[in-house]
Amino acid sequence: MKKLYTFIMRFFIYLGKLFLQFLYFFLKKLPMKRKVIMLSRQMNQPSLDFKLIQDEILRRDDTIQIVMLCKVLKKSFKERLKYCCYILKCMYHLATARVCLTDGYSIPISLLKHKKKLEIIQLWHASGAIKKFGYQSIGKKEGRGKKISKLMNMHKNYSHVLAPSNSTAKFYIEAFGIEKKNIVINRLPRIDYLIKPMNKELLKEFYKDYPMYKNSNKKTILYVPTYRKDFDSSQIVNNMINYVDFKKYNFMLRLHPLDKNKGFEEYCISRKYNTFDLLKIADYIITDYSAVAFEASILLKPLYFYVYDINKYQKTRGLNIDITKDMKYCTSKDIRIIMNQIKNNNYNYKKLKRWTEQYMGKYKYGDDTQKLVNFIFQYLDGKVINEKDKNRTDGYSKKKHMAKKTS
Repeated sequence: MKKLYTFIMRFFIYLGKLFLQFLYFFLKKLPMKRKVIMLSRQMNQPSLDFKLIQDEILRRDDTIQIVMLCKVLKKSFKERLKYCCYILKCMYHLATARVCLTDGYSIPISLLKHKKKLEIIQLWHASGAIKKFGYQSIGKKEGRGKKISKLMNMHKNYSHVLAPSNSTAKFYIEAFGIEKKNIVINRLPRIDYLIKPMNKELLKEFYKDYPMYKNSNKKTILYVPTYRKDFDSSQIVNNMINYVDFKKYNFMLRLHPLDKNKGFEEYCISRKYNTFDLLKIADYIITDYSAVAFEASILLKPLYFYVYDINKYQKTRGLNIDITKDMKYCTSKDIRIIMNQIKNNNYNYKKLKRWTEQYMGKYKYGDDTQKLVNFIFQYLDGKVINEKDKNRTDGYSKKKHMAKKTS
């Protein structure tokens, strides 16, 4: 019965692909515009990265049309119908845009055959990859099946993929099934936001909502675990809370958006404060295989890896980085050891900095959004300076564009 269901599903997917390609053939007859389309199925609203890119583009040229289409694919029949309408809308804008940005797998991007002049840039929604994903995890319990991945053209049609460093690029080449020539070394725009001090008004509002963190002699511990498929993390979180010395420390919890566990309202912070805000507020960060580790490391705050299930996780998902070796001094399966390390306050910042430089790059911080937008304008204006600039974010400067616009 299961085999019959799988066959029927694949048959309808194949028919759907043919229909979309037929429709898209005619949509591609429409002229291209100086337009940037941003697609995501991570959330139903634009990400911080998308917003920062939009702001920088419009600061330079407010005649550029920007379209953001963000929608999570849900399982109900009604929601799937809505998603079909969403795909049709995406198709129109893909047919008429010059640049497309995405932060994950996108059905219309990967399934369709696009105009050669359409530049598709994969920003990926994480700043790195401790855990394996994409083609790296095919066939694993938490990965995709080989046949469905092939049928859905998983991670196809990217012109370029953004990676923060050469070390991270190696993982992305495997995960996206691309070549080195498709990689562009540049951090995500969110890093520009992360390294700036927290907005004073936002911080004031945070302390109003959570007065226990204000003017406290206590240090704050933030726990940010990765999402585990079909896993109840409540016992793990409860265990951690039991070992927090609340006479000396405050505790904050930021669960993954897909994590359905409840019962920790006392420690969960409202999502009107993003994870990067919480990283700024926290004094100590505990995570596991989440890419938030890379972002936390930039702030050079004590970072710890609580890997209670690492042996199992290696089998069900797989890891790119062996943190039990690379970050041995701050990694443990036992939360009691981590809490004691925090208490002893003897952190190896030199090793943390080396790890950060390896996976987030040694180059200058603070202009990643500008450099990415430089790169986008090459394709908006149809002027890639020369062959070597196809993989550089500094080949088309803001100054050059502004001079062109005002001439």
